[in-house]
Amino acid sequence: MGKVEIARAILAAEAVKRSADHQQLRLIAELDDPHELALLSRIPPGMARLKLEQSAALARLPVLGELMRAGLLDLDRFEVVRKWTQNLDTTQAQTVGAGLAGAAELNSKELRAETEALKRSSAVSYQSMPDGMALLTAHLDAVPARAIFDQVDADAETLAEDGRTWGEKQVDVFVDRALGKGRPVTVRTDVTVSAKTLLGLTEEPGYIPGVGPVDAATAREIAAQGEWDRVCQVPGCTRPAMQCEIDHARGFASGGGTDACNLGPLCRMHHYLKTIGLYRFTREMDGVRHWTTPLGFVYTTRPRPIAEPEPP
Repeated sequence: MGKVEIARAILAAEAVKRSADHQQLRLIAELDDPHELALLSRIPPGMARLKLEQSAALARLPVLGELMRAGLLDLDRFEVVRKWTQNLDTTQAQTVGAGLAGAAELNSKELRAETEALKRSSAVSYQSMPDGMALLTAHLDAVPARAIFDQVDADAETLAEDGRTWGEKQVDVFVDRALGKGRPVTVRTDVTVSAKTLLGLTEEPGYIPGVGPVDAATAREIAAQGEWDRVCQVPGCTRPAMQCEIDHARGFASGGGTDACNLGPLCRMHHYLKTIGLYRFTREMDGVRHWTTPLGFVYTTRPRPIAEPEPP
């Protein structure tokens, strides 16, 4: 096969892959279960949530979805538009998508610039309201927006009970912050991210509670400011053990011991799924763990040594 034929075969394979990605997203939308998807595909929960959000975006961005189905647009460029339209409502997202009918001819950088030109840019707006009130609105990136919201809540919790409502306390501390009245920052942003992403080996997204998936660069930047520990025992979950709950593999009421052979970290979500009986978790004496899903799939993990043994 000559190089021209090879090049054509590569293009044909790429078109098949793009169409297959579109079909996979449609199936993921029908499955509608990020927990099962994470285990089925052996991917972190954050990546599973991202794929579910991408599948939902097919309805919000039908023009781009059709380009994917036809093999003309890859998933990476679809994700550029999905990410930059995720804070728009469905009508606004569809309007932006309709203006990107030529997306197949644009690279990621050009597509992002075109998307930004079509959507409303970040801004702070002021609108007078009745009774001497006003509506102050900020449209900005979700990560700093969440940090601001959490800090306002944390500040409000420090105020004494003096007759003000919770909302009034939130507004008062927000005004103090905005007018520079010197409150220290007391909240942190928690991010879940794979070790490979931290090391720069992959560009898998991280996940921030209350925000959703974030790009790898943002995840690494936030993680560099924090501390890391071992993780939840469920296959693929990267929730640090310091943020997990200690679980009895065999329930205490059923005779399970409170010892290293029966205890281990489960994140709040997976602990809840186990507790209500939706998922089943067992742990053998040698530490081998089995996680059984509602569809009957069993996922097994084995303990690993802290350090690999020296070769013979």
